[in-house]
Amino acid sequence: MSLRKPSAAFFSVVLGGYVGALTLCATSRVLGAAYTSLWPVAIGACAGLFAAGQCYMQPTPATTLVRTRLDALLGAVIVVGVFAVPVLMALGVRGLEPWLREWFVEFLVFSLGGAVVYLVTINRHVTALRERESVLAEWNARPDARYRRLLRAGLLVLGCSCLVVGFALIFVLEPGINPLPAFGGAMIGQAITAGRPRTYTLFESGLCVRRSKTINYQFIPRSRVRAVDLTADRLEVRRGLPWPFPIRCATATMAHPDRVTDALERVLESASAAD
Repeated sequence: MSLRKPSAAFFSVVLGGYVGALTLCATSRVLGAAYTSLWPVAIGACAGLFAAGQCYMQPTPATTLVRTRLDALLGAVIVVGVFAVPVLMALGVRGLEPWLREWFVEFLVFSLGGAVVYLVTINRHVTALRERESVLAEWNARPDARYRRLLRAGLLVLGCSCLVVGFALIFVLEPGINPLPAFGGAMIGQAITAGRPRTYTLFESGLCVRRSKTINYQFIPRSRVRAVDLTADRLEVRRGLPWPFPIRCATATMAHPDRVTDALERVLESASAAD
């Protein structure tokens, strides 16, 4: 089974397993029972099987999640948790730490599970798009030099800030739970690989982006593509929130940038007509 091109059955199993795990945790807490007790396990298994069955019977469940942005909620919860925990400790909310220590394993499991669900949802959506829609344009390109510099600088500043604040909290507050150093290290790793080439695939419903040597896609719906601008050295695709920064491709690394621009402009015109 490929994570880059998950089938409908695999996506249903992943989503059902995540729903079942959430239900198991909630039920055990409500009943005051262990996770391995009969009732939490039975209720969690039933909820997971029901969610997986409903997901499998729907025609495009991954597309529905992407369009409603529910998949992005999982990533937002993880990011908020990473930053909120140290900030609350720095503000002196010391009574929070026993609760966090008790829930740390659950938070870690659900965060990792949420990341997997997000990855599989996006990849399933792109796979379904390839099955239903024609590819209007596809090209490979590196980000242009200015964008690479800005992206690397921003990620390095964010990563180093997380490392400094995280280690400062260790020496000052000695928190038992401090995810900031790990998050900062991940950001620095992203900065190192920020200049990798990307593959762009344009469909009628939006633009898919995948960085080389990775398995995850990023999807920008057609409604969030704002404008296209082609110059001698770069192609810029401006997009709306939650990604305020434009896509900038170096035309020196592209094949037929004028054709790509024409395809993007036709998609923008169809989006305007639909609105």
